[in-house]
Amino acid sequence: MSPFPGIPEAALDALDEPNPFDVGALRQAVGALADPPDGPMGALLEYGRLLLAANTVVNLTGAKDWQELIEAHLLDCVLAAAFVPDDARVIADWGSGAGLPGLVWAILFPEKRFLLLERTGKKADFLQEAAFRLQLFQVDVLQGQGEEALKAAGERPDLIVARAVEPLDRLLPRLRRNRVHHSSLFVMAGPQWEAQWAALDADGKEPWALAARHRYPLGSRGDRWLLVLHPRGAAPAGGRPGDEG
Repeated sequence: MSPFPGIPEAALDALDEPNPFDVGALRQAVGALADPPDGPMGALLEYGRLLLAANTVVNLTGAKDWQELIEAHLLDCVLAAAFVPDDARVIADWGSGAGLPGLVWAILFPEKRFLLLERTGKKADFLQEAAFRLQLFQVDVLQGQGEEALKAAGERPDLIVARAVEPLDRLLPRLRRNRVHHSSLFVMAGPQWEAQWAALDADGKEPWALAARHRYPLGSRGDRWLLVLHPRGAAPAGGRPGDEG
């Protein structure tokens, strides 16, 4: 398999500017977390440039233009970040891919440490280069299957976040079976999560407490959900009980 060729400078130079309307929506969401929002906004747009340019040589995400990247990905990650607890000091992004939400959250929370877990070499290489260019020095990229990468590095995150990785009936047993240490699990999902949760048998649900279900709108793309699950018996890292939306 050929190595990651690096983020192509020619593709960076050829990128159009994003639509001001899309940038405005993203800025409003960032403004709810950072005052002033200028610093994080600049870093988020630079990350978007790096991702779109790298996406021309490596398949990182389905987003091929600014509109889709902002509407479907960046905005989703920023809105979900509103529910990240203050006392979660180490956050692991399970199957980070292009860095969504790991790199986005690292921009928004420079005081927290982030572990980006990615088994595909080319994607892990992109994450390394993007984190370096963005000067996100609190980010560590761990290449390998999530549970194996954490064990090899001796890491015990407070919170694990999973976005568009695998359905609940596969993710939850995997974490349980491999005894992955964490206090809270955040799952970013669409409305299909309810059917997946309902389909779990008693043995699949029993080890988990579904502590919160936060719903937030993503414009014309419909509602998104941030699920907060705690392994029973673990002391949760923050979290906000109950339902929202």
